[in-house]
Amino acid sequence: MLIAPIPTNEKERLESLNQYNLLDTAPEIEYDRVSHIASQLCQTPIAMVSLIDQDRQWVKSVHGLTVSTIPRELSLCAHTITNEFPLVIEDTTKDTRFWDNPAVTGQPFIIFYVGIPLLSSEGLAIGSICVIDHYPRQLASSQQLALQALADQVMLLMQLRRTNNQLSRARTEAVELAHQKAHLLATLSHEIRTPLHALEGYTQLLIDEQPHLDQQHSVQRLQTTGRTLVQLVNNILDYSKLQAGKLTLERMPFSLREIIQQAVDMQSWQAKQKSVQLITKIDPKLPARLTGDATRLLQVVLNLLSNAIKFTQEGEVRIQATILDETFSKVTVKIDVSDTGIGIPEASLALLFNEYTQVSTATARLYGGSGLGLAITRQLLELMGSQLTVDSQEGKGSTFSFALSLAVVADAPTGLPASLAADGLFLAVDDNAINTKILSRLIAKHGGQVAVFNSPLDALESAKRVPYRGMLLDLYMPEMDGYELAQCLQEVQPGVPLVALSADDSLETLDRVKATGFQFFLRKPFLPHELVNLLAQLA
Repeated sequence: MLIAPIPTNEKERLESLNQYNLLDTAPEIEYDRVSHIASQLCQTPIAMVSLIDQDRQWVKSVHGLTVSTIPRELSLCAHTITNEFPLVIEDTTKDTRFWDNPAVTGQPFIIFYVGIPLLSSEGLAIGSICVIDHYPRQLASSQQLALQALADQVMLLMQLRRTNNQLSRARTEAVELAHQKAHLLATLSHEIRTPLHALEGYTQLLIDEQPHLDQQHSVQRLQTTGRTLVQLVNNILDYSKLQAGKLTLERMPFSLREIIQQAVDMQSWQAKQKSVQLITKIDPKLPARLTGDATRLLQVVLNLLSNAIKFTQEGEVRIQATILDETFSKVTVKIDVSDTGIGIPEASLALLFNEYTQVSTATARLYGGSGLGLAITRQLLELMGSQLTVDSQEGKGSTFSFALSLAVVADAPTGLPASLAADGLFLAVDDNAINTKILSRLIAKHGGQVAVFNSPLDALESAKRVPYRGMLLDLYMPEMDGYELAQCLQEVQPGVPLVALSADDSLETLDRVKATGFQFFLRKPFLPHELVNLLAQLA
């Protein structure tokens, strides 16, 4: 039996592990769900999520086995963390490293093993997610891709735990520390949203590969969980910007009908779990395209829908869009989100939109939540020139309403313009291969053509030979960042539209993007329709 070597960065690895404060914590349903889904997707009897400490493998969650710790010298997962790539062992009895390991020759009889390292935000392997079987076998490429997506999901949970701990400490500080908190959140923006973008991308790739019927439900749950995390992260980070007065609204064409339907789709699983009926009613005269900040409007609708479903045990949640006034160039739309839930006592209405405030401590214990959602929703709507109102009766339900005046986009495109689909060749540059794969598939799916590069230098050489209709550039790359690449590309192809891609949407970043000469900015993680709408603007 070969004992796993100690990584050369062991000291830094252990320091990174300890920063998450997860060792020896109680079981949590979010991690247990990941193990269960891993077992289902890979069709193995055993799956576990574990961390490698100084002298042990500590199991955070496990499916199909009862175990809490394993000596490091006997751990197969200790081998997994020695590099950043998956460890695949189709038959341990034929592998000289493991054939005489007690876990192979005796319980739990590990014959087949696949481990995916859990990489911290510093790129250090601190643990693994693994699946185990008692017989020699293989995993399909789609199953290994799903396991990688689940590893990203675990790191998102850990990163959110780490971030929430930091936020809790920051919130107890005095007012003079407010600026430091805002800076901390801005710094975390890139670290959190980048793996979220990877999770959304992996999930979309899984869906594109048309998984088996018995796997579709698990993949849909994975996508719903990832998008719920995006909603939570956006709330936290936007709250910081609102407090600092640094949040600016975008003005881009969008479909309000698509925004509402997307929000309903993202919340449908939660509603289904509670047997709550989701009803949508949209004025048939609603214009196809309007102008505004689609991302923040989606955030507003998601917050209201999420709250309505959370506080409704049975009955229905209804979202309605009604035209109040319309001219050739502008439309005023009223959005109502109604529920048949617990309602709000009249005495609590005045405090409803305060930060960190809930109707009662009993409500907070029963339903959870940070108490930030409605406060952020109100402030976002105020930036849009609207007001959030509530009409509620305790025990009967609530209706939250707001009205927006939005410019109408004339002759709105319904997808990629024909000229763009036929003649437009795009350039996409991102050092992350999965990101370029996502971009390539999305653009091709809507009739466009794209040349993708993981190396900025290779992209620059290509631009010297090939004319491009538009260029999508990641801002943070090792060889050459997106800002420098944009300047070089403008010299090679003057006037070509440039799109900046980044998880960091701080005011400083947006100012630098504009100063560099980018015409557009797309925040990661983005959804397919957001990319398509942006590309339509390049026509």
